[in-house]
Amino acid sequence: MISSIYEISPEISTLDDLRSSPELLTTALTAYTTNATGPLTQIPSSVCYIPFSKVIPASKLNSIASQISTKINHPECQYSTLRHNILANRFNPETCLGQIEFNFDTSNYSPHFTPEIGKKYATMMQMLQYPFSVGSIHIPASETKTTMHEAPTIDPKYYQGVNGNVDFLTMVESHAFAHRIVSTPPLSSMIVKRVFPALPEVGQEDDLRDHVRNHTTTDWHPIGTCAMSHLTTKGGVVGVVDSRLRVHGVKGLRVIDASVMPLHVSAHIQATVYAIAEKGASMILQDHESKHKG
Repeated sequence: MISSIYEISPEISTLDDLRSSPELLTTALTAYTTNATGPLTQIPSSVCYIPFSKVIPASKLNSIASQISTKINHPECQYSTLRHNILANRFNPETCLGQIEFNFDTSNYSPHFTPEIGKKYATMMQMLQYPFSVGSIHIPASETKTTMHEAPTIDPKYYQGVNGNVDFLTMVESHAFAHRIVSTPPLSSMIVKRVFPALPEVGQEDDLRDHVRNHTTTDWHPIGTCAMSHLTTKGGVVGVVDSRLRVHGVKGLRVIDASVMPLHVSAHIQATVYAIAEKGASMILQDHESKHKG
């Protein structure tokens, strides 16, 4: 995810008003708990999923698409080959798939920006739905037994690896498009100015490459840390769980959550996770009944 922060008109009501005023928060909580009304009944954001073809000029999009490489780091790995082929197909400039999410929210969601007291802000976020870049997560190395209290070692590897530069270029273009959205009426009527990244000096190009490179973060919907796969490499099974969500090599253990998803979807993942949970529960019952038949 990459985001930009805009100062907005002080007359705009935001949830930050509740955070800064105990009285307003108490009133909002009362309205919500007594008759399900008031500001706590809504999420102050607008969300849309758009194909790259609606965001990036055709000439630039075709140029970016031409840079997609079919070569992968581990040619013997069927999983990596399949994943890259699916992502390359989803990148097709002619597709009508929601490849990039735009989310405008009347609050400051950037960990890199410190707001000024007394001012109000909104965040325009862009989330790449089908990144080529692949991060890693590992149990930390330890001379003794690793415990649950030790945090895993996580490296998101933003914009790295095969076609990582394709991710970078699309995010730069999407970030530029986001500023066009915010600068267009009627939304522009509530905007005072962009404050992060700062607007360029008059006559200078709005170069967003350094901002994207230095301020990309992970969004709130992580998946794939226990990805499902039956495919194998020369070293063994790729993935953590099989098609019935059983952990490879561990008896009696399943993973039933978003971590089993091998690829993202063009949506917030809550409904998909519900479906995984329902399917996982059915599998457990089926396997239990099958085991105790007769």
